[in-house]
Amino acid sequence: MGQVITANRLKDGTVVFLGPDVGWVEQIAEARVFDAADSIAPALAATKKDEQDNLVIDVYAIDVDSKNGILRPTKLREAIRATGPTVHPEHGKSAANRG
Repeated sequence: MGQVITANRLKDGTVVFLGPDVGWVEQIAEARVFDAADSIAPALAATKKDEQDNLVIDVYAIDVDSKNGILRPTKLREAIRATGPTVHPEHGKSAANRG
């Protein structure tokens, strides 16, 4: 098991993950994974500049594991954030906002 760093992009609210090149990526599969040997604390501290620069908001680490070579969050809330809405776009709030 490892961890990745996640946040929301302030421009559009999209869930993003810290990538291997200290940039933000939209797909968890592209995220930098910190294992037990890595210290995630310096990377979390470095992301504070992106918060101050209004690029992202609410930066934090989440636990992940790999199943069949696919990186997945271990908590349901984070799995939903990583994969998108749990309802079809034709239903719920998405449908109401179409005008």
